[in-house]
Amino acid sequence: MTAGIERAAHAYCRVCHPDPGLGEPVTALCGATHPYWGRRERPVNNCPACAAVVARTKYPCGHTAAGR
Repeated sequence: MTAGIERAAHAYCRVCHPDPGLGEPVTALCGATHPYWGRRERPVNNCPACAAVVARTKYPCGHTAAGR
């Protein structure tokens, strides 16, 4: 994973990860696994791969975007 992606705000399925604890590993929609450090309402940077998945109606995990 590049430093740019590490700094980017990843999106994740809230059905798969309804209430992650701080530091708990979560899998982002782009497939990257990273520790959860809180939700950011207005991230400065967004992961472009996650942003592309968010635009779809169904996530790779099988959940629909309506479940967010």
